[in-house]
Amino acid sequence: MSFIQVIVLAVVQGVTEFLPISSSGHLILGSWLFDWPDQGILFDTAVHVGTLVAVVIYFRRQWIQLIGGLASDQPVDLGDSGGTVKARTLAILIVVGTVPMAVSGLLLKDDIEARFRSPESVGWLLIATAIALLVGELVGSRTRNLAKTTVPHAAIIGIAQIFAVLPGVSRSGVTIVTGMVTGMTREIAARFSMLLATPAIAGAGLLIAVDAMTGSEDVDWGSAALGAVLSAITAYFVISGLMKLLKSGSFRPFIVYCAVVGVAVVVARAVGA
Repeated sequence: MSFIQVIVLAVVQGVTEFLPISSSGHLILGSWLFDWPDQGILFDTAVHVGTLVAVVIYFRRQWIQLIGGLASDQPVDLGDSGGTVKARTLAILIVVGTVPMAVSGLLLKDDIEARFRSPESVGWLLIATAIALLVGELVGSRTRNLAKTTVPHAAIIGIAQIFAVLPGVSRSGVTIVTGMVTGMTREIAARFSMLLATPAIAGAGLLIAVDAMTGSEDVDWGSAALGAVLSAITAYFVISGLMKLLKSGSFRPFIVYCAVVGVAVVVARAVGA
């Protein structure tokens, strides 16, 4: 990887990880658009780990309260209009929402790498993401906070998160949309999506890092480390902006973006670009 490729893809990852527009899909499209060699799944994972650091730092207060309050089941303050939820309840919701993603990642990782790391696939899946975001805008009562969220609700969100293993499907998008469809407010659905991101990204990073260290191929750890740092810095500021936007905004700009980019990629590949 060239220095420019590392910088561009790391910043792209930081910007797109928590916006509902698919970071993994944009990493593939970035290399295709600039005719760069595929950066590989290890680099993708490194920059995802960078965004993991960003989300943990941003929500550090909630994670400290959650971990520290498990023994006595103390409430976790979700901030602003998020209310509070008991630590054990929140931990159960996060585990239930994470398990489907973890199992599907273990079972489908190799097949997805072989079948879906192409611009055509990303284009079609971005269109699917636009449709999912539109459904989220049109359906759901959007009145429930996390304290009133049940285990079945978390399981539904976790099952929806399975689709995020496909590059082009936004993990944050599908989890926020599903949360809204089950009755969460947009902001609470976003907060729960961010909390789910921590174990999801950490698990994927650990799995692929082990594969890289035990494999026979050369690994560019320098590029991976630089990408992780740059994506972490970028993602932190994006999270802050997104949480402010979702208090009063909507998904409409992201719906239009995913639809336009998806159609453009599909058409470009159809004509041989």
